[in-house]
Amino acid sequence: MRDATAEPIEASTTFCIDLDHPALPGHFPGAPVVPGVLLLAEGLHRLEVLTGAPLVCQRIESAKFLQTVAPGAAITAILAMTDSGRARVEFYVSGTLVAHVVLITAAGVANHGHG
Repeated sequence: MRDATAEPIEASTTFCIDLDHPALPGHFPGAPVVPGVLLLAEGLHRLEVLTGAPLVCQRIESAKFLQTVAPGAAITAILAMTDSGRARVEFYVSGTLVAHVVLITAAGVANHGHG
């Protein structure tokens, strides 16, 4: 359990979505792109492992997908989460911001993990 004076959780991870991922057929044949929901799910899963804190999303406050992401691209996800359960995740490819999401996690989840 983290105390009230604990620093926010901050973490980053780099990953890629393989061309043979089962979510890619249909997105779009001949010129595949990674669906935004897959980008978010993969990034959050990897950040959960990295931080040791479960990220149970209550709601997505905002989500902006600025550029398409090709399968095989190196994607860096950067997470910043406060003790209040508000999280911001930014996704970068080759140093360019391709998506950013602000979400609210379940009550108390942000207090579990490092500390």
